[in-house]
This record gives sequence, structure tokens and C-alpha cells, in this order.
Amino acid sequence: MSDKSSIKRLLSKAEQLVERGVDKRIRIAVTGLSGAGKTAFITSFMNQLLHIVDNDQLPFLRAAKEGRILATKVSSYDELHIPEFKYKQSLDAIFGAQPKWPASTTGVSQAQLDIRYTIKNEWLQKLQKHSHLTIDIIDYPGEWLLDLPLLRLSFKDWSMQCRELLEQSGDVLESSWREQSAQMIYQKPLPDEEVAEVSSAYKSFIKQHFSQQQTYNLLQPGRFILPGELSGAPVLDFFPVLDIDILSSDWSSLSEESLIRTLEKRFNYYKKQIVEPFFKEYFEKVDRQILLVDCLEVLNNGYQNYRNMQFTLSELLKSFHYGHSNWLKRMFSPSIDKLLIAATKADHVPPEQHRDLESFLQKMLQDSRNDIQYEGIELETLAISAIKVTEAVMAEHQGQKLMCVKGVELSSGEEIINYPGKLSSQALSKDAWQEQQYDFVDFAIPGNLTSSILPHIRMDKVLQFLIGDKFR
Repeated sequence: MSDKSSIKRLLSKAEQLVERGVDKRIRIAVTGLSGAGKTAFITSFMNQLLHIVDNDQLPFLRAAKEGRILATKVSSYDELHIPEFKYKQSLDAIFGAQPKWPASTTGVSQAQLDIRYTIKNEWLQKLQKHSHLTIDIIDYPGEWLLDLPLLRLSFKDWSMQCRELLEQSGDVLESSWREQSAQMIYQKPLPDEEVAEVSSAYKSFIKQHFSQQQTYNLLQPGRFILPGELSGAPVLDFFPVLDIDILSSDWSSLSEESLIRTLEKRFNYYKKQIVEPFFKEYFEKVDRQILLVDCLEVLNNGYQNYRNMQFTLSELLKSFHYGHSNWLKRMFSPSIDKLLIAATKADHVPPEQHRDLESFLQKMLQDSRNDIQYEGIELETLAISAIKVTEAVMAEHQGQKLMCVKGVELSSGEEIINYPGKLSSQALSKDAWQEQQYDFVDFAIPGNLTSSILPHIRMDKVLQFLIGDKFR
């Protein structure tokens, strides 16, 4: 890199620090597990703001209602090693001849928006009539997010956690890996090719969990499910130890070449060289966060899936820094001062049940919410739909007139009217959960979208919560 380009990069970094300090730049973490709808959310987030001048779907975004947001554009960013978020490709998929949901995320990408607006404060207006806000948004695979809790765990802790999770799930899945791991002699060396073979069996095992609607568990690493550029690398050749005798023993006297120490070293290397840089680059300088949760899949799949998701999300939320923010912290030690927890796919539920959906999510993460609110940050829970694909209709269900949802079923391509069941506003016991019967359907993008502005549910409230206070 030339001296000139180095100086330019340093000046750009300094300018970003100043903008953060004077509250003109904000970094938003869009977090959620695989299938929560991050790509659809970011697409809608950008779409609503890029059409801000003629967008009448945002009554709760006060600066827009007041006509003070003048324009928004997609701007270039300095992190040239990060691919651009595929906004245009997502829109092409949604508005194409055969509409479909945007492709799931398989790698990291970034979007940056610049918003120009009229200053509201009459004293500041005497100095400057207009100002701007820069928004940075990162997209990444939800599978990789599962790795953040690893930063707090030792190899022994992680193995114990995997053991407990497997005991909870029972013998639902057949696994050659479990048989192989039970026969390992961990005190002795094992050739690298055999370590790789057993690790491959473990990768197949956790991928099977993902494919059988048990996605909400912490059988990491996430890169074992979606390796990206690490496919085939030795850094992914390790696996947890389930033998309680080994886990309870002292490893300090064992040889560095023993299998247990080899696995421990690779686990620590993975944390240090893969997970930690990922966290530092994409999450350490976050100002605001939205956690997207697909509650409907959990409700469809029963109590154990609910408990898995509850545990996973609670552990995940412990990985972020929450607390009050000021100009100095924003520049050098940012923390998240606002967290929005959102139940996605609200359009799959009749409108009269949206409040119950929010209540379900609140109760599921009650302990985590209490811990985060103790830090004094703003926290909100909403039922949202980034892209609304159904409409509410009154229809007869089992002899009763009930509010239902109508849309194109994703699996069949046929238009259907669905009553998903009545959500409980109270927390359910395991026995009570068994009595509930839910039938949430996945809906497709309809072919009748005519406006270039995506229909949504409560994206204006999302925008107001995440960035509304910046338009002063």
C-alpha cells in the first residue's frame, strides 16, 4: 500500500470517528438466526428509506411525517474487502416475473446509506439548515452468529454444553459420530487424517440437526454448517468430547500430542483466529441492534424447539455490549444503547393476534430482557413484517367466523386462507404446550406487487426506534 493511500485511509478513519462522535454516523447490527429473515429485513429497511420522499407508509417515522427527510442514497464505504449487500438482486427476485424470496445469506456483505435531512433544532438551524446521517448495516449468515457465545467458553465448557444439549434432545437422530467419539482414547495421539474423519462425522451430525427443524441449538461451530471460505481448512477439524470421565479429569499432565490437547488447541485457535476477528470487525462498534426472531417456526415445532431457541437467543444476547452512550464512547468504545427484539412474519398471523405474538416473545426472553434493561438501555419488542405478503380476511373455521390470513402458500403455489391457531398470551408449561395445535404456513411473494415500495407491517416503528432520534 502506498504512503498516499495509507494517509487517505487514516484520514477516512478519522472522519468516521468524528462523525460517530457528533452523532452523524450509526452502525446497526441486524442479528438473527438462520431463517429469521435478515436479508428480507435489510432489503425492506433500505427500500423504505430510498423511497422516503414519496413513501406514505411511514406514519410513525416522525422526521418523515414532518417532511424533514429530504433524500436517501446508497453510498460507497471504505471497507473494500467486504462485498456490497445485494439490494438490487433482492428486489429483482421480489419483483421478478416469478417472484421469490431473496436468496439466503452465505457470506458477509455491507450496505451504507446516506440520509440528508432538515435540522429541527432552531438554534442549530442558525448555523446549518441541513445535515446528514450515515447508516452502516452488515449482513452475514445466521449460522456464524451461533459462534459468538464460544468467546466466553473454554473447550471443556463447550464440550459440557454440547453434552447437555444432546442429552436434552435424546436419541432422536442416529449418529455414527457418537459411536466414534465413544471409542476415542483421548489421552493418546491420533493422526490428523483420523481427527478430520471424526470431525467430518460431527459436521454431518449437526447439519442433520439443522435439516430436521432443530435449528435453534448451540451445537456449534456455525462454520461447520456453513464454512464459507474455510471449507476443507484444518481449523475446522475438531469436535466436542462427551466422555464425562475425560471432562472431569485434569488434562495438564497429558502430552501436547494427545487427542484431547489437540482438540483443545484447535478449538482455541478457531476462537482466536476466526470468531474473535469476526466479532471485532462486525459487532464491536455497533450502536443499535435489532434481533429478528421467527417465533412461528418454533410454535409449529413444539416445546423442545421452544426451549432450544430460548437458550440459544439468551446466550447470544450475552455476547454484545449494552449501555449508555455519549460522544466519547461513540468514538472510542461504543456500546449498544437501543435494542429492538422483533417477531418476524407478523403478516402470517391475523392482526388481532399481533399483540399476543409480541407477548410470547417478551416472555420467552424475559430473563435476558431484564438483564439488558438493568444496563439502562432502551428496549422494545414488536411484531413486524419486513415484506407483507398476506391480507387479513374473515372466514369460517371449524364452524366459527374467525379472522384468518390469505396468501400464496410457498410449498404449493396455491392461494389459501389459513387460520394458524390462537396464540396464548400467557407462558405455557410443557404439558399445556402439548395441547396447543398450531398450523403456521410459509407464504410466497405474490405476483401482484405493483408499487416499487415494499408493503410492510410496522417498519416505520422500527425505523423510528432505531434511527428516529438522530434527526434532530
